[in-house]
Amino acid sequence: MKKKGSSVKIILGKFDKGGFHLFINIKVNGARCRFLIDTGASKSVLDKKYFEDKIGRQFLKTVKQETTGLHGSVSESYFGIVKEVELGHHVVKKYNIAVIDLSHVNMVYKQAGKPKINGILGSDLMLKYKMIVDYGELKIYLP
Repeated sequence: MKKKGSSVKIILGKFDKGGFHLFINIKVNGARCRFLIDTGASKSVLDKKYFEDKIGRQFLKTVKQETTGLHGSVSESYFGIVKEVELGHHVVKKYNIAVIDLSHVNMVYKQAGKPKINGILGSDLMLKYKMIVDYGELKIYLP
């Protein structure tokens, strides 16, 4: 398969008992962030503490809506606008990103000796930009 466009390196995180997680470094408002790649996540998310520290709590919007995911089920969600998300040569301006507390995920990563994540790359951005996850080359291609 011929791949056009740009590519971003995937970081393969190996876990005990043969498990793997895929990570990608992207830029959020110009700052390098580590995101877990989760093709099953319907929306990309940013860690709530990271959002509050780097962007500001005042820019969070609370939505009374039950959501389920890595964070379990919660009765309210948060959303915020980031000026830009940069993946390869694609720059998404004024992106409305979901914001959740990822401290429990980062606690598991810490116990496993892995670096923490700042967010999760979900299928919303992957589908919109027709990203191709190449496990053999450990790259995400953006046409």
